[in-house]
Amino acid sequence: MSEPEFVVRGERVLIGGAFRPADVVVKAGRITRISALGSETASARLLDAQDGAVLPGLIDLHVHFDNPGDSISEDFRVGSANAALGGITCLVDHPFSTPLTVTAEALAAKIVDAEAGSHVDFGLWGGLTAPHLDELPGMMRAGVSGFKAFLPENDMGVVAARREHVRRGLEISRDRGGMVLVHAEDRVALLELDERARQAGLPRDYARFAAERGPEIELIAVREVLELVQETGGAAHFVHLSVPEAVDLVTAARAAGHSVTCEVAAHHLMLTAEDLRVQGWPALCAPPLREEQLVEGMWDRLRDGAIQAVVSDHCPYDPEEKAAADRDPFAGPFGIQGVKEFGPLFLSEAQARGWTLEDAAQLLTSGPAALCALGQTKGDIAVGADADFCILDTQTPTVVDVTTQVGDWRWTPYDGRSSSVSVRHTVVRGREVVRDGVLVGEPGLGQFQPMWGRDR
Repeated sequence: MSEPEFVVRGERVLIGGAFRPADVVVKAGRITRISALGSETASARLLDAQDGAVLPGLIDLHVHFDNPGDSISEDFRVGSANAALGGITCLVDHPFSTPLTVTAEALAAKIVDAEAGSHVDFGLWGGLTAPHLDELPGMMRAGVSGFKAFLPENDMGVVAARREHVRRGLEISRDRGGMVLVHAEDRVALLELDERARQAGLPRDYARFAAERGPEIELIAVREVLELVQETGGAAHFVHLSVPEAVDLVTAARAAGHSVTCEVAAHHLMLTAEDLRVQGWPALCAPPLREEQLVEGMWDRLRDGAIQAVVSDHCPYDPEEKAAADRDPFAGPFGIQGVKEFGPLFLSEAQARGWTLEDAAQLLTSGPAALCALGQTKGDIAVGADADFCILDTQTPTVVDVTTQVGDWRWTPYDGRSSSVSVRHTVVRGREVVRDGVLVGEPGLGQFQPMWGRDR
């Protein structure tokens, strides 16, 4: 038997949803064999996890690297480095780059640009905009399985999708096994509330921002899109839901046989409206942070299996640009930076709430992999899968420190938060990207991962 290229050895390796001792053998970037602990011959490349927990590489379905982008955004080199430090081996970037990812030509250019700089593997979501609906089939042939419909007016320079555009997107993607991703805040209701507040002379402050984008705004949008799903037979994925009742609507539709899923952003689990009141701009996002009762309801839905993935919804911005929100939060930009921090923090918080690490990890690994059709190669430690690993230290308490982020814009509303989980090693297709908590990989390792249609 030839000597293995690489062996990951651990007392606690997450295989098939349960931890067990194992040697995991890797050749040419894929897992070729899983053996009894210590049974493999000595290799020049042995990664001994010792008392660490060996997970499949984490997957983040929702980042905004905006690359190619503008002056207030980061790029794949910086964003993916922070992702790797957070245990992420594959991520999916949203279409708000410059130009928007709404044509096959823009998609091809973005793939080239991202592969040149990324430390981790990645997929790409396309954009759903009225002038480019005829581009959806071409982008699907190139490996895009989902298209983002932004329902409200926004700070991304994207024209809000109208009902007829969402309907057509559902029909086109349905015929090819894809889906429409929905930012669920109703445009008309938002505009009406904003006009009432303006006429009442209410100040443009955080309280007004949160009130205008209250739970009902999300519920209206979810109900409308679910009606379209029922009418068309299309598939929809609701991004960053923040209201338990909205999750219940999606769950009921799914139980009725419709192809609908949803995710929750980590900040809608680990931060509350009080953080916006206290911190200001670092905690400004849309949908806004919710009151504690709603946050607890989202945790309940997670535990019940009603939510398929936990994501970062990472939005990097120059802190000077963000700080302007303290004067006028409606001017944006909206978004929370946290791709490095969210995975370990979520796993830590879930365990503090009585979850097992195995159950919590599913929402960062196999759950998102199945949702975006990466389940054959990502999200599991199994023979034939990509050799992606996140090895955790679950014994040493840590504190989030923004100075450990890569890049010039080092901020996050999680700064100073305690965690019982930290990342020791990150391995992408058998290549170490993070070793002992230090970035050692080079940009350009990451490869585009086509998503041809999701597992259902």
